[in-house]
Amino acid sequence: MECLDQAHHLSEMPKRIPVNGTFELTVRCNLHCKMCMFRHDDSENPELMEKELTANQWIDMARQAAEAGTMSLLITGGEPMLRPDFCEIWEGIYKQGFLITLYTNATLVTPKIMETLRKYPPHKIGVTIYGASPETYGRVCGNADAYQQMLNGIRRLRQLPSEITFRTTLIQDNFCDWKLIDELVKQEIDRNVVVTQACPVNKAVRGACADVEACRISPEQDMQMKTERILETMHEIIGSTFDPHKFRIVRENNSLESVNSKKTIATLFGCQAGMSQYTITYDGKLLACQMIGAFFTEPLSDGFQKAWDNYPDRVHIPYKQGKCGSCKYIDTCQSCYGSRYAETGDFNGCSDYIYRIAKARKEYESFMGGMDNEEECKL
Repeated sequence: MECLDQAHHLSEMPKRIPVNGTFELTVRCNLHCKMCMFRHDDSENPELMEKELTANQWIDMARQAAEAGTMSLLITGGEPMLRPDFCEIWEGIYKQGFLITLYTNATLVTPKIMETLRKYPPHKIGVTIYGASPETYGRVCGNADAYQQMLNGIRRLRQLPSEITFRTTLIQDNFCDWKLIDELVKQEIDRNVVVTQACPVNKAVRGACADVEACRISPEQDMQMKTERILETMHEIIGSTFDPHKFRIVRENNSLESVNSKKTIATLFGCQAGMSQYTITYDGKLLACQMIGAFFTEPLSDGFQKAWDNYPDRVHIPYKQGKCGSCKYIDTCQSCYGSRYAETGDFNGCSDYIYRIAKARKEYESFMGGMDNEEECKL
């Protein structure tokens, strides 16, 4: 990374507008997923609840964010519907006029919540599915009943005019279900796509309790799954004449590059975190990214605009080349400051897990692009 990716080192700060926000209403959850990055132990819930912003504070924060330029807002947790004042918060935030998205596990969709969402429907809803059976939900989330609760919740949410997307995080306890989850969405929920995340599943951050290393799948399993999925997709597109040894995969170039290739794009973390994106945590801190709690400002005491303006002054990441400069897998490494910090406690660190992911991706690309090249399939 030769680009200047820490704007505080520049003499002139590029324009920053907080266009896209995330409100983390709580880090508490009714499920106990083994791989959750943010969930704290239940014994901490009383202390966490005391620190959570009140409904009035969230609504006022939304007003200030709108005035500062926020257009798109994600409401998430933890599980946001766990809050007894969720409906009050939702209505108050909704009336500020955002393009609003709701993330939920869909297990707590009560009639009262549905009444509120019918009046103030989200533009988008993201539902996380953790398995295709009660048994899998029991292994992953510690609650077998949550499977049926999730199905019931999704069927209720489908009554809304909202766009609904589905995703899952694969670990050892539900890896065997990845095809079944796809089928569940197609058959039960009448959607064709599940966004499946297998790697990376990073370690828990900001004091969360999950032992992610004990349950996440290997990068090799991830690539095996991806290879099988893409070959099945090509079978569906091409038909019975498909021969995997006579095709190569060509991905359309969707990278965002400056029209002027010599132009340096300056950011704080190498992405839009802190430049156009931010998170307000359950206890009222402004972060650039939900994963990175090391740097924050205080919008509750300073006001949103001042907290946003002052955020770059809090960011201090000593630049060092480290292993990345000489790594032969750098072109397939998708690690970021957040993932490196989560894995190693060092923003410039490299864990064996991150290295193996990049290596597995390189081998995957070599396999998919290195067939006999007699024909070409663009994705």
